[in-house]
Amino acid sequence: MKHKLIRSEISLLITGILVCLPGLRTVARETEPITFPELDGWEIMQEYPVYNPGTLWDYIDGAADSYLSYSFEELYIAEYVKGDISFKVEIFKHATPLDAFGIYSTERSPGFSFIDLGIQGYREESLIHLLADKYYIKVRTHEKSEEVEDAMMSIANSVVVSIAGIDHFPETLAMFPEKGKKPETEIYIAENFLGHSFLGSAFAADYSRENKNFKLFIIVRENKEECLKLLNKYFEFAGKTGKAPEEGDIHINDKYNGEILIYWHNDMIFGTIDLEDKQLQIRVISEIKELLE
Repeated sequence: MKHKLIRSEISLLITGILVCLPGLRTVARETEPITFPELDGWEIMQEYPVYNPGTLWDYIDGAADSYLSYSFEELYIAEYVKGDISFKVEIFKHATPLDAFGIYSTERSPGFSFIDLGIQGYREESLIHLLADKYYIKVRTHEKSEEVEDAMMSIANSVVVSIAGIDHFPETLAMFPEKGKKPETEIYIAENFLGHSFLGSAFAADYSRENKNFKLFIIVRENKEECLKLLNKYFEFAGKTGKAPEEGDIHINDKYNGEILIYWHNDMIFGTIDLEDKQLQIRVISEIKELLE
């Protein structure tokens, strides 16, 4: 299948943007510009600039900060037009698959109609959003036409097929116990977890057990020493002076988030939020300990 370049090679060389999302039958190579697959009967309009961290505000304004917090790198856009009908394809490239999952996870909802496309996708009226490697891809339209919906799905499939890379969720998600976990609620927060800059990034998921709704979080750092630094700052914030953090169970009285039971194991920190039932806290943390054995 033939492909068209979203930007001319001259423009790409001038801007220094030589990033690749391969076409339908190509292999990803970082030295090639992004391409969009052709679709019979549809014209590809390539009139948008390539947006970068400095210009993303020009396109999505109020939402730009969220994307930038997940190491957004480039946004490529094309419109597919057939007579009076059209749809738009937006390809957001992030620095890593984890960053792409992070922004995707903030915009999905458990009530969406999920589809087996890429790592995961969902399809609602007039839109298809999906995650593939380090790309967050959106296919959208204002039309209400079966022809347009079918064309959108065809292009979404073609783009996914063309991407070579990570095809699974972050491995840390497997550490969440299944009991009571609400499907499709896992999220990755890139910074300022629980409103604290010293906590940095974290994974979280929603749970419902024994008629109680709460969250479980996982913080992962490069090593045990980095976890110790983080917990030292948390102890200082919580007024826990006179004793250094030690691996195992830790109780934190967070004036903004309530009492939190934490379990520190090597380079990982687990904890519950919005759970006042201390016995249930203990049981949940015990299940995590079993997963680590």
